[in-house]
Amino acid sequence: MKGSLLVSMVVLTGSLGCTGIPNNFLEPQVSLQEVVVRGVGLTGGSMDLVVDVYNPNSFALSGTKLELGFDVEGSHVGDITYTDEFQIQDGDTTTVTLPLRFNWDGVSAAVRAALGYGDIPYTMRGQATVRTPFGNRVVPFTRQGRAPLTRSRSATTTSTPSTTGR
Repeated sequence: MKGSLLVSMVVLTGSLGCTGIPNNFLEPQVSLQEVVVRGVGLTGGSMDLVVDVYNPNSFALSGTKLELGFDVEGSHVGDITYTDEFQIQDGDTTTVTLPLRFNWDGVSAAVRAALGYGDIPYTMRGQATVRTPFGNRVVPFTRQGRAPLTRSRSATTTSTPSTTGR
């Protein structure tokens, strides 16, 4: 009788300890580091959003999906769904490059002007899906600010139609 009571207490204590672990999960932080214009044409263009994903946890995470909408000067430029898996070590930052194609249709003149600045005012809304030791977690985020804007050395001006992520 004493043995079964002791086993029951150990199992109960162990299960209570495990239930608290997911509450210790700290959400990864997504931040925009740079916007790289790859090419601009008559109908639109392409750019890369260079984002950092910081893992504040004491265990590694696997990013399985990043979804976001990107706005400049209050105009929606496009949406991205990135499904390539990436690793984020505990207490570390991983940089992910997200390609975005856009059309000029529906994009304000302010966006066109902003592409000529040295930095770009943006709002980025989305969610990151990460695999943790406790299962998958979906982490929503919203960021806004100004990010450095650079042009790729291979950036070209073309007149071929481009597709949009919108």
